Amino acid sequence: MCTRGSKEGNYEFFERIENYIDKVNEAESSSSDGEFAECDDFSEEYQSSFKNKQIAKSLCEQLIKIYKSLNNSGTTPKCSNNNKNGCGFFNYWVNFKISKDMINRRNCINEIYDGFESQCPNAFGVPLDADIIYNINKDDLHKMNLLYSLYKKYKDIDGILDNSTEETKRLLLSYSTACCTEYLEANYMCNDSNDNNNSQFCTQLNEFKTKYENLHKRVEGKDPEYYKNFIKLTECNNNTVSTALIGTTVGLVPLLVGLYKFTPLRQLINSKNGKLTQEYRNTDDEIRNIMLMDQGNEHISSQQETYNIKYHSV
Repeated sequence: MCTRGSKEGNYEFFERIENYIDKVNEAESSSSDGEFAECDDFSEEYQSSFKNKQIAKSLCEQLIKIYKSLNNSGTTPKCSNNNKNGCGFFNYWVNFKISKDMINRRNCINEIYDGFESQCPNAFGVPLDADIIYNINKDDLHKMNLLYSLYKKYKDIDGILDNSTEETKRLLLSYSTACCTEYLEANYMCNDSNDNNNSQFCTQLNEFKTKYENLHKRVEGKDPEYYKNFIKLTECNNNTVSTALIGTTVGLVPLLVGLYKFTPLRQLINSKNGKLTQEYRNTDDEIRNIMLMDQGNEHISSQQETYNIKYHSV
């Protein structure tokens, strides 16, 4: 069990988050081509921390790809004083990926990362300073995951607006609904009674809101179908989620997630547990994944309905 303390996350890297999302997409789509043979050694050493060796090896390869993508410096560490935001993002990504794939908490995040460096010296080159990779506390990591997911959907919507096809028009409502659902959760954390509006998380959420509002300005200049399928964040703030009945999954899942999180339904279900469990968080992730997987395959109805979701403090 990890006994080291955790620290608050640093959100400054979100100033360049769109660039880092592109790097992640490029890294995940690139082939390994036998380049990461050292990851075999890591997977042997740390397989007990993951479900199987293949997951450990895949994680190792992904982190090396992201690390190498931060910059092209030679013998100096890729995380340095000249690349603080890159270091901040890499620390977040290490925490996110390891915590997602790890099956037990015997090792700390930074301990497993140290294993990467020791088992893969050719890939990592010069070791990072000891204070760059640290355990981000669970609350901040969850908030960072929310912001990252919001920006991924923002980029998806931005791409849809640049690619005016009938197929992308139909996808707009699904992405916009999913974004609105996650925004409800994030914005709820920044209510005066829940968080300090001057916190790093809330400051970055406000930055996201500004960028998302600019998307709406672009939507206004397009045909009515775009406008109909785009949900403004102000509509989320008014507790109204407008969604098409997309099959049986994509249209209903965001509604059910919103109802669970922000109405007495959640209190009823969790009355015996007292608080949100990790199992629910995992289920929430699975629901979102299902929603995005199904959105390209489901038939989209032209009928639209409006659901009102009111907040109740938990």
